[in-house]
Amino acid sequence: MTGGPALRVSGLSVAYGDVVAVHDATFSVAAGEACAITGPNGNGKSSILMGIAGLVRRRGGVEIFGDPAPNGDVRWAARHGLTLVPERRQLYPDLSAADNVVLGCYPWTRSMRRARRSGPFSKAIDLFPEMRPHLRQPAGTLSGGQQQMVAIMRGLASDPRILAVDEPCLGLAEAVSRRVYDALASIHAAGTTLIVVEEAPRRALMICGRRVEVRNGVAGAP
Repeated sequence: MTGGPALRVSGLSVAYGDVVAVHDATFSVAAGEACAITGPNGNGKSSILMGIAGLVRRRGGVEIFGDPAPNGDVRWAARHGLTLVPERRQLYPDLSAADNVVLGCYPWTRSMRRARRSGPFSKAIDLFPEMRPHLRQPAGTLSGGQQQMVAIMRGLASDPRILAVDEPCLGLAEAVSRRVYDALASIHAAGTTLIVVEEAPRRALMICGRRVEVRNGVAGAP
């Protein structure tokens, strides 16, 4: 079920020095919707997500559930319910898988004990029960698919209202990719607004009802 806008992006532009990665992206995502952002590699999809999440400076407007997002403030975005699962996972390799998931609780608690006893942490761990034997294992020793599972669990542990996932199946075998998408579908079915960045729309559209196409830094309807 969808409602009012969870995310509204108006004229968003992102540049790295003189190189413009995103130009005038405008779109919205309704509360409870699953939306894909698709397009060829190198066309600005990840830069759009990073601009929305406050990881890079941007021009243009971003609203999260009606509240204007300050420019370049990732903490504000996280506190207002937007969580980004970044491309290539970006885990802390020397920390255990469980401790990486605990870090996802940072927007609402700084207590590891409280985090480990919390509902969001338990929900995140339950998402991939096959990972339970590996929770004490250093994240850097896990396979690529296992690391992606930990990254998604870490995102879910933040108790997000909007979960944005960047290239969730990059470099993964087909069977693992299906497992990842099954988990994303269950997150969306539980009511979380979902944004998925994918180069190939076919896979994303298995769970997303709509997509935004990005080409040469410009976002619009396909």
